[in-house]
Amino acid sequence: MPKPPELLNPAQVCIVLGVSPESVKRLTREGYLEVKETVSFKNGDMQLFPTEQVRALVPKMPRIKQAWERYDNQRLGASRLALARIYRQRSYRDKVMRKNDFLQAVAQLPPEQEQIIKACYYLYHLNHYAKAGNPYLYDLKEAVLRTLVQNYYGSGNLLQVFFIDGESKVILCPECKAKAKSQRRSYLDYIDKTGGCARCTREYKYYSLYEFVIRCRDYRFCFHTPYAAARKWFKNGQAPPEKPVPRREGAYAFGRAIYIAEAQAVQLSEVIDELQKFLAAYSIPPLIDTSLRADAGT
Repeated sequence: MPKPPELLNPAQVCIVLGVSPESVKRLTREGYLEVKETVSFKNGDMQLFPTEQVRALVPKMPRIKQAWERYDNQRLGASRLALARIYRQRSYRDKVMRKNDFLQAVAQLPPEQEQIIKACYYLYHLNHYAKAGNPYLYDLKEAVLRTLVQNYYGSGNLLQVFFIDGESKVILCPECKAKAKSQRRSYLDYIDKTGGCARCTREYKYYSLYEFVIRCRDYRFCFHTPYAAARKWFKNGQAPPEKPVPRREGAYAFGRAIYIAEAQAVQLSEVIDELQKFLAAYSIPPLIDTSLRADAGT
């Protein structure tokens, strides 16, 4: 995605400062970093920061981290946080070992299979980064899943796709909202009991999903994408079969936000680079720049 050379995106700031995206958000909240511009993606905005301001923080980061530690110790308790830091360090070492073992194992696969399984591994972590309040990353997730559909769906057992039918989203009209309040019911409970009225707004299949299952040898990955985002990826006659699931009102929650130790072991810039390397093999240009100019050094 094009941007002025004097601005850095979150992945680049993480590289320069040696921090996680969550720390970049904290630096922004506390006034150390200024959001100069934003880049609009389909699924959200990506913030951009002045290069000179980021570089100026490099020598200050040890002091800033010490101040964070003191503040967090006072707020949450020093002994509790000390145990948490020990656990995170152990978790980090474990995740690095698992990552190295995984990458060494998949390197033994045929090249095409290795490429796909590695992409799934990094897509798994990208999903966690996106869940941590970085929705613009879903654009990259969709690009990878769309590429898999275009090249592997219907041509073997590597990729299976299922449709999970969800309810339409109901937005209550003012009259129904008033009725729900008078009955001391939540809006969701009122919708569940009455379905709303003819004047309520309905978004068809709003909560429907596609489930993507990638299987190869002993490896299995599963991802989900909203119906509205992926429905155009399938040609006529390629509609995925429906997967029976319990009916419910609202969305299904899949995935979680990334852990601190996980973000240290599998960094955002690495995730983006590897997924864009996968897309480049299919002549798809990069969405997010992670390169650094020589004068933006660390």
